[in-house]
Amino acid sequence: MLPLPCTLVIQPVKILKQKLLKNTPSAATKILIFLVFVAATLALLLFFKDSLSLEAAKESASAALNFVENNRLEGILIFMAFYFAICSLPMPFVSVPTMIAGFLFGNIDGLLIVSFMSALGGTCLFLITRYLCSDWIQKKFADKFTSLQKATNTDSFMVALSMRLVPGMPFSFPAILLGLSRISTLKFYASTQLGLLIILFVYVNAGRSLSEINSVQDIFSPQLVLSMLLLAVVPLTFGFISKKKKMLFN
Repeated sequence: MLPLPCTLVIQPVKILKQKLLKNTPSAATKILIFLVFVAATLALLLFFKDSLSLEAAKESASAALNFVENNRLEGILIFMAFYFAICSLPMPFVSVPTMIAGFLFGNIDGLLIVSFMSALGGTCLFLITRYLCSDWIQKKFADKFTSLQKATNTDSFMVALSMRLVPGMPFSFPAILLGLSRISTLKFYASTQLGLLIILFVYVNAGRSLSEINSVQDIFSPQLVLSMLLLAVVPLTFGFISKKKKMLFN
Protein backbone atom coordinates (compact mmCIF):
# COMPACT_ATOMS: atom_id res chain seq x y z
CA MET A 1 0.00 0.00 0.00
CA LEU A 2 1.55 3.29 -1.12
CA PRO A 3 1.53 6.32 1.19
CA LEU A 4 -1.19 8.88 0.46
CA PRO A 5 1.20 11.58 -0.94
CA CYS A 6 2.65 9.09 -3.45
CA THR A 7 -0.84 7.98 -4.48
CA LEU A 8 -1.91 11.58 -5.03
CA VAL A 9 1.05 12.10 -7.37
CA ILE A 10 1.19 8.75 -9.18
CA GLN A 11 -2.53 8.36 -9.89
CA PRO A 12 -2.94 11.61 -11.90
CA VAL A 13 0.23 10.77 -13.86
CA LYS A 14 -1.19 7.35 -14.79
CA ILE A 15 -4.48 8.89 -15.89
CA LEU A 16 -2.68 11.54 -17.97
CA LYS A 17 -0.47 8.88 -19.57
CA GLN A 18 -3.49 6.76 -20.51
CA LYS A 19 -5.25 9.76 -22.06
CA LEU A 20 -2.17 10.70 -24.05
CA LEU A 21 -1.80 7.15 -25.37
CA LYS A 22 -5.48 7.06 -26.39
CA ASN A 23 -5.20 10.42 -28.16
CA THR A 24 -1.93 9.76 -29.97
CA PRO A 25 -2.19 11.26 -33.47
CA SER A 26 -1.88 9.01 -36.50
CA ALA A 27 1.37 8.70 -38.47
CA ALA A 28 -0.02 10.83 -41.30
CA THR A 29 -1.03 13.56 -38.83
CA LYS A 30 2.44 13.52 -37.27
CA ILE A 31 4.10 13.89 -40.67
CA LEU A 32 1.75 16.75 -41.53
CA ILE A 33 2.60 18.50 -38.25
CA PHE A 34 6.31 18.10 -38.98
CA LEU A 35 5.95 19.49 -42.51
CA VAL A 36 4.03 22.47 -41.16
CA PHE A 37 6.75 22.92 -38.54
CA VAL A 38 9.48 22.96 -41.22
CA ALA A 39 7.46 25.21 -43.54
CA ALA A 40 6.78 27.68 -40.71
CA THR A 41 10.49 27.77 -39.88
CA LEU A 42 11.43 28.44 -43.50
CA ALA A 43 8.81 31.19 -43.68
CA LEU A 44 10.22 32.79 -40.53
CA LEU A 45 13.73 32.48 -41.90
CA LEU A 46 12.76 34.22 -45.13
CA PHE A 47 10.80 36.90 -43.29
CA PHE A 48 13.59 37.68 -40.82
CA LYS A 49 16.56 36.94 -43.10
CA ASP A 50 17.67 40.57 -43.10
CA SER A 51 17.46 40.76 -39.30
CA LEU A 52 19.54 37.58 -38.93
CA SER A 53 22.24 38.67 -41.38
CA LEU A 54 25.79 39.58 -40.39
CA GLU A 55 25.23 43.18 -41.47
CA ALA A 56 22.16 43.52 -39.24
CA ALA A 57 24.06 41.96 -36.33
CA LYS A 58 26.89 44.45 -36.71
CA GLU A 59 24.45 47.38 -36.82
CA SER A 60 22.60 46.38 -33.64
CA ALA A 61 25.63 45.04 -31.76
CA SER A 62 26.47 48.29 -29.94
CA ALA A 63 22.94 48.77 -28.59
CA ALA A 64 22.77 45.13 -27.50
CA LEU A 65 26.17 45.43 -25.79
CA ASN A 66 25.01 48.51 -23.86
CA PHE A 67 21.96 46.60 -22.63
CA VAL A 68 24.06 43.60 -21.56
CA GLU A 69 26.59 45.78 -19.72
CA ASN A 70 23.79 47.36 -17.69
CA ASN A 71 21.63 44.24 -17.34
CA ARG A 72 24.00 41.29 -17.64
CA LEU A 73 21.83 38.60 -16.01
CA GLU A 74 18.74 39.62 -17.96
CA GLY A 75 20.81 39.79 -21.15
CA ILE A 76 22.17 36.28 -20.59
CA LEU A 77 18.71 34.83 -19.91
CA ILE A 78 17.17 36.53 -22.94
CA PHE A 79 19.98 35.39 -25.21
CA MET A 80 19.82 31.84 -23.82
CA ALA A 81 16.11 31.66 -24.64
CA PHE A 82 16.69 33.13 -28.11
CA TYR A 83 19.58 30.79 -28.92
CA PHE A 84 17.71 27.74 -27.61
CA ALA A 85 14.70 28.66 -29.77
CA ILE A 86 16.67 28.93 -33.02
CA CYS A 87 18.54 25.69 -32.26
CA SER A 88 15.22 23.90 -31.69
CA LEU A 89 14.07 24.86 -35.19
CA PRO A 90 15.29 23.25 -38.45
CA MET A 91 17.63 26.19 -39.10
CA PRO A 92 20.51 25.53 -41.51
CA PHE A 93 23.09 27.74 -39.76
CA VAL A 94 23.49 29.49 -36.41
CA SER A 95 26.85 31.12 -37.11
CA VAL A 96 25.75 34.77 -36.76
CA PRO A 97 23.96 34.33 -33.38
CA THR A 98 27.01 32.41 -32.14
CA MET A 99 29.31 35.29 -33.07
CA ILE A 100 26.95 37.69 -31.32
CA ALA A 101 27.36 35.58 -28.15
CA GLY A 102 31.11 36.11 -28.31
CA PHE A 103 30.71 39.84 -28.89
CA LEU A 104 28.24 40.31 -26.02
CA PHE A 105 29.53 37.92 -23.37
CA GLY A 106 33.16 37.15 -24.19
CA ASN A 107 34.85 33.86 -24.97
CA ILE A 108 34.15 31.94 -21.76
CA ASP A 109 30.58 32.99 -20.96
CA GLY A 110 29.68 33.11 -24.64
CA LEU A 111 30.96 29.59 -25.24
CA LEU A 112 29.18 28.21 -22.17
CA ILE A 113 25.88 29.75 -23.27
CA VAL A 114 25.96 28.55 -26.88
CA SER A 115 27.42 25.15 -25.98
CA PHE A 116 24.63 24.17 -23.59
CA MET A 117 21.81 25.90 -25.47
CA SER A 118 22.85 24.36 -28.82
CA ALA A 119 23.00 20.89 -27.24
CA LEU A 120 19.61 21.32 -25.56
CA GLY A 121 18.01 22.93 -28.62
CA GLY A 122 19.45 20.31 -30.97
CA THR A 123 18.19 17.54 -28.70
CA CYS A 124 14.74 19.14 -28.71
CA LEU A 125 14.70 19.08 -32.53
CA PHE A 126 16.02 15.49 -32.43
CA LEU A 127 13.11 14.43 -30.19
CA ILE A 128 10.54 16.30 -32.31
CA THR A 129 11.80 14.50 -35.42
CA ARG A 130 11.83 11.14 -33.66
CA TYR A 131 8.29 11.52 -32.31
CA LEU A 132 6.74 12.89 -35.50
CA CYS A 133 8.62 11.10 -38.28
CA SER A 134 10.71 8.14 -37.14
CA ASP A 135 8.12 5.33 -37.17
CA TRP A 136 6.51 6.34 -40.47
CA ILE A 137 9.77 6.84 -42.36
CA GLN A 138 11.31 3.62 -41.06
CA LYS A 139 8.26 1.68 -42.27
CA LYS A 140 8.05 3.39 -45.66
CA PHE A 141 11.76 3.60 -46.44
CA ALA A 142 13.28 0.82 -44.36
CA ASP A 143 15.68 -0.22 -47.14
CA LYS A 144 16.97 3.34 -47.54
CA PHE A 145 17.96 3.61 -43.88
CA THR A 146 19.68 0.24 -43.50
CA SER A 147 23.19 1.70 -43.45
CA LEU A 148 22.22 4.42 -41.00
CA GLN A 149 20.59 1.93 -38.65
CA LYS A 150 23.62 -0.39 -38.79
CA ALA A 151 26.01 2.47 -38.08
CA THR A 152 23.97 3.84 -35.20
CA ASN A 153 23.41 0.38 -33.74
CA THR A 154 27.15 -0.27 -33.38
CA ASP A 155 28.98 3.07 -33.21
CA SER A 156 26.15 5.53 -32.67
CA PHE A 157 28.09 8.00 -30.52
CA MET A 158 31.09 8.06 -32.87
CA VAL A 159 28.90 8.56 -35.95
CA ALA A 160 27.01 11.42 -34.28
CA LEU A 161 30.26 12.97 -33.04
CA SER A 162 31.82 12.86 -36.50
CA MET A 163 28.79 14.56 -38.02
CA ARG A 164 29.11 17.41 -35.55
CA LEU A 165 32.82 17.85 -36.25
CA VAL A 166 32.40 18.36 -40.00
CA PRO A 167 32.86 22.09 -40.80
CA GLY A 168 30.00 23.64 -42.76
CA MET A 169 27.53 20.94 -41.72
CA PRO A 170 24.04 22.52 -41.47
CA PHE A 171 23.24 22.70 -37.77
CA SER A 172 19.84 20.98 -37.89
CA PHE A 173 20.84 18.17 -40.30
CA PRO A 174 22.35 15.76 -37.71
CA ALA A 175 19.37 16.29 -35.37
CA ILE A 176 16.84 15.48 -38.09
CA LEU A 177 18.78 12.58 -39.61
CA LEU A 178 19.73 10.95 -36.29
CA GLY A 179 16.19 11.46 -35.02
CA LEU A 180 15.24 8.82 -37.59
CA SER A 181 17.80 6.37 -36.21
CA ARG A 182 17.91 4.35 -32.99
CA ILE A 183 20.63 6.36 -31.23
CA SER A 184 19.73 7.12 -27.62
CA THR A 185 18.82 10.66 -26.60
CA LEU A 186 21.68 10.76 -24.09
CA LYS A 187 24.26 9.79 -26.71
CA PHE A 188 22.89 12.35 -29.14
CA TYR A 189 23.04 15.09 -26.50
CA ALA A 190 26.58 14.16 -25.47
CA SER A 191 27.84 14.01 -29.06
CA THR A 192 26.29 17.41 -29.81
CA GLN A 193 27.74 19.00 -26.67
CA LEU A 194 31.22 17.63 -27.33
CA GLY A 195 31.27 17.74 -31.12
CA LEU A 196 30.24 21.39 -31.43
CA LEU A 197 32.76 22.77 -28.93
CA ILE A 198 35.49 23.54 -31.46
CA ILE A 199 33.30 25.09 -34.14
CA LEU A 200 31.37 27.10 -31.56
CA PHE A 201 34.60 28.40 -30.04
CA VAL A 202 35.79 29.49 -33.48
CA TYR A 203 32.60 31.50 -34.00
CA VAL A 204 32.52 32.89 -30.45
CA ASN A 205 36.15 33.96 -30.67
CA ALA A 206 35.51 35.59 -34.06
CA GLY A 207 32.63 37.50 -32.50
CA ARG A 208 35.11 39.43 -30.38
CA SER A 209 36.13 41.18 -33.62
CA LEU A 210 32.62 41.33 -35.08
CA SER A 211 33.05 44.79 -36.65
CA GLU A 212 36.05 43.58 -38.69
CA ILE A 213 34.29 40.56 -40.22
CA ASN A 214 32.65 41.06 -43.61
CA SER A 215 31.65 37.45 -44.27
CA VAL A 216 31.26 34.25 -42.26
CA GLN A 217 33.69 32.62 -44.70
CA ASP A 218 36.41 35.03 -43.55
CA ILE A 219 36.61 33.13 -40.26
CA PHE A 220 37.84 29.87 -41.77
CA SER A 221 41.26 29.46 -43.27
CA PRO A 222 41.95 26.44 -45.53
CA GLN A 223 44.23 25.05 -42.81
CA LEU A 224 41.48 25.28 -40.19
CA VAL A 225 38.93 23.58 -42.46
CA LEU A 226 41.38 20.77 -43.27
CA SER A 227 42.23 20.28 -39.59
CA MET A 228 38.56 20.01 -38.67
CA LEU A 229 37.87 17.55 -41.49
CA LEU A 230 40.73 15.38 -40.28
CA LEU A 231 39.41 15.67 -36.72
CA ALA A 232 35.96 14.54 -37.90
CA VAL A 233 37.50 11.31 -39.20
CA VAL A 234 39.07 10.46 -35.81
CA PRO A 235 35.89 9.21 -34.04
CA LEU A 236 34.96 6.99 -37.00
CA THR A 237 38.50 5.57 -37.13
CA PHE A 238 38.47 4.95 -33.39
CA GLY A 239 35.07 3.26 -33.63
CA PHE A 240 36.27 1.08 -36.53
CA ILE A 241 39.40 -0.03 -34.63
CA SER A 242 37.38 -0.81 -31.49
CA LYS A 243 34.92 -2.87 -33.53
CA LYS A 244 37.73 -4.86 -35.15
CA LYS A 245 39.31 -5.54 -31.73
CA LYS A 246 36.03 -6.85 -30.39
CA MET A 247 35.68 -9.14 -33.40
CA LEU A 248 39.21 -10.49 -32.94
CA PHE A 249 38.81 -11.18 -29.22
CA ASN A 250 35.37 -12.71 -29.66
